[in-house]
Amino acid sequence: MAQIAALIWDAMGWCPMHAAPRKLSPEPEGSGHKTRMAGDSGPVARRSALFMRLTWGVVVLSWIIAFLALPHLPEVIPIHWGLHGEANGFADKFSGILGLPVIITLVMVLMIILPRFRSMEFSLEAFRDIYAMLIFATIAMIFSIEVMVIASAMGVDLPIVTIISLLIGFLFIAMGGLMPHIGRNTIMGIRLPWTLASEEVWNRTHEYGGRIFMAAGVLVVLGSLVAGIWAMALMLVIILGSTLYICIWSYRLAKSVPSRDL
Repeated sequence: MAQIAALIWDAMGWCPMHAAPRKLSPEPEGSGHKTRMAGDSGPVARRSALFMRLTWGVVVLSWIIAFLALPHLPEVIPIHWGLHGEANGFADKFSGILGLPVIITLVMVLMIILPRFRSMEFSLEAFRDIYAMLIFATIAMIFSIEVMVIASAMGVDLPIVTIISLLIGFLFIAMGGLMPHIGRNTIMGIRLPWTLASEEVWNRTHEYGGRIFMAAGVLVVLGSLVAGIWAMALMLVIILGSTLYICIWSYRLAKSVPSRDL
């Protein structure tokens, strides 16, 4: 039994980046990007294993909570809300509640197999801990929505719009903090033709874009606390505006970079 438990524990800490097919891309001199060691026992590997295990823990917890809540729910529950927080989508309790851990599990599996089935132009080995953190943040956000849906179905009066906006705001803060540490790749980050074509453009875009995304996340969080029923609309304006801005900024940067770098 102990051996089985050890095997499960090791499997939960497995990161898809370590086994994904990849083609190494040498780091150009003067790129400004910090070299990160990605050995099997280094800090990158340890962080990767830690966040993968935490994420699997959230996946398992999502199923446990769903089954525990199921007997206490009404036959029909709300599962979708409009921009102003009004419930406009309903489902029976079985599909409504059990569908959420199914979604969480499918997202987890998809994010695990994605690096293995997509031919990657650049190596992600040195950044597999960042990918594991991204998986954890995504699954944690969906799990938070599951808890919110269950609480609402049980009759708890929640500011749905505010909660969703807060979750997305915190997700953008986390993404912004991770972005400067992401090396050039075709799986995560601001993957535009001009950022993928130049190491310098990629690095500068993600350093500046990380600050923009963090600022956008903070604005969404603050706006969610004061905007009331308009929190969702405000969140969409901030997120779309900041994303469009950094794309335009990155494009103009690429145009200013000498052609030898592109």
